Amino acid sequence: MTNCDTIREKIGSWLDGELNAHDSESVRAHLLDCGACADARRQLEKLNLTLNEQLNAEAAPVDFPAFWRAVQQRIEQKRSWHEVWLERWRELASAPKIAWSVPALIALVLAWFSIESFLPGWRAAPRNNFAAVESIDAHGRSVALLRENETKTTVIWLYQDQEGDNETAEDETKSGPAF
Repeated sequence: MTNCDTIREKIGSWLDGELNAHDSESVRAHLLDCGACADARRQLEKLNLTLNEQLNAEAAPVDFPAFWRAVQQRIEQKRSWHEVWLERWRELASAPKIAWSVPALIALVLAWFSIESFLPGWRAAPRNNFAAVESIDAHGRSVALLRENETKTTVIWLYQDQEGDNETAEDETKSGPAF
């Protein structure tokens, strides 16, 4: 690569003031001595001037104070509670959030119905009042045993038939526990 090629690559940076002092001085000295590189410099300056004129002419000036007032007004504007809730509902009802909520809801429902199998007795009250009652009747004496598994309660009744050893169905309905 010749010296002129190296200098031509650096002319744009030199015009923008991006070169260090040593490189900037070498480019300036070369442009004074070399007419071809000086022409390249003039072309770049002309192109830069034309672009700046076109951009400034085409770009409409922005009325920044009016823009800023509108932004401040929107910031300070109080919204009603139903507008706030409507905006939140719209955010929640977006497609990706609904897509994730369906499997999450299914998982919660399955967990709710299967929690009893993983944590038996987690509810405060028992589900039912199931209890097993066993009784033994023999020679006018009877024993009844009540077992309730959920609360681990056992009750034993000992009672004697008041009328003797008669174990007919009529007597059994008339007899009851003797305390």
